[in-house]
Amino acid sequence: MSGHPEDGNRHLAGAGNGLQRVAGSTIVAPATPAGPGAISVLRLSGPGAFSIASRLTGTSPSAHPPRTLSVCSVRNTSNEDIDTGMVVFFPAPHSFTGEDVVEIHLHGNPFLLGETAEAACAMGARPATPGEFSRRAFENGKMDLTQAEGLCDLIAARTAASARAALRQLKGGIRDAVVPLRERLLSLLILLEASIDFSDEEDIAPLSAVQAQERISEIATALSRLIASYDLGHLLRDGASVAIAGVANVGKSLLLNRLLGEERAIVTDIPGTTRDYLSGELNLWGVPVRLIDTAGLRETADPVEREGVRRTREILSGADLALFLLDGSRPAHEGDRQAYAEVASLPHILLRNKSDLPVAETGVGFDGPGKKGVFSISAKTGEGMDRLLAAMERELVPGVGVVVAEAPMTRLRHVDAAGKAVAALKRAERAAGEGLSLEFPAADVREAVQALSELTGEIAPEEILDAIFGTFCIGK
Repeated sequence: MSGHPEDGNRHLAGAGNGLQRVAGSTIVAPATPAGPGAISVLRLSGPGAFSIASRLTGTSPSAHPPRTLSVCSVRNTSNEDIDTGMVVFFPAPHSFTGEDVVEIHLHGNPFLLGETAEAACAMGARPATPGEFSRRAFENGKMDLTQAEGLCDLIAARTAASARAALRQLKGGIRDAVVPLRERLLSLLILLEASIDFSDEEDIAPLSAVQAQERISEIATALSRLIASYDLGHLLRDGASVAIAGVANVGKSLLLNRLLGEERAIVTDIPGTTRDYLSGELNLWGVPVRLIDTAGLRETADPVEREGVRRTREILSGADLALFLLDGSRPAHEGDRQAYAEVASLPHILLRNKSDLPVAETGVGFDGPGKKGVFSISAKTGEGMDRLLAAMERELVPGVGVVVAEAPMTRLRHVDAAGKAVAALKRAERAAGEGLSLEFPAADVREAVQALSELTGEIAPEEILDAIFGTFCIGK
């Protein structure tokens, strides 16, 4: 790992490529970001973590209280000093992974981190694969699958609101909402099966179809409310995109700069300055919103500008909202109308720009079915920006300002699993309502239980786990 000016994270990432997870192995990886810093932390987990760390640091876990930092000298396999640092031991099961875990704190030089990781591997550890620490925590019952996803989202959160939502999920917000519903379904299933198997027994009170229907409906309604929280949850996690569109030279780049509060785009009086898209990020009520300044929509013989227009159309098709600009200081022309046709059916706000100049265009006739409002603004002076931002918040993040007591669902995986449960419960409710044998609703309730078990990870195919934990960084 020494010999190249690479940081320890990058080297371990390369060394870990293609490695299969080995049960009972001891893994090692940096737990801090790549590059120089005040400190770097190397993490080990597994049955050999304590013995390897003891050889590296010359100290024993029995000599220091658990979870307490102790000063140490870090040495390689030749007993040569690498650094002076600190070490902390986390005995199983009271650790992040549920295994014996050690963290070695070094000065934040990538060479030191790489050399220490190399020494740990020479002593019996192996480089961790992406997300392997978190996966071990999941497999050892330290967290469920939604909590592991919350941890990943917390690290990647782009706003304070995103981080708070991820933290609620990490603390078990989704689990705490789903598990009681699953337990209620299990209790209902027991009653249904008892009613089927012991219907002739006098001491077994059978469950009536009406009672079954009522309980199923209550649980399905609660799950539907959870599914509805995805509208907010995915915005907090993934953000929204807003495309700024219009013909050339109507002030799109100036509006981008004004909304971002920085000179992100070059602004000139020459039409077609923006030939490719530019973007920046805005924080609206805690939702990260990507603003995209697109090339002017117009027919052109210039192959570079033509490619920019093609990309503009592609961006518009995937945007959550478009801001369509007209130059309010001149009458609209055919080019404006042709450009507007590109966004008319998409969710958009019509903006009459250059309100600091005499008005020559009111926007009459620009009334596509996707229009969400019309405002006069001046990207040059800032006039109308407050009203525009309020309208964007209203269209993009409705209800996000309301305090959410429970963690919202943030991934399509959550929605798919809960949706399967709701669909099964709807079938069960219909079967009970139609007076069919209780075996039919019982089968559907059993399917709903399985779907919720998939959501929390109690039942999880290997490929699903690989896909989820493969998105994590190396040391997490």
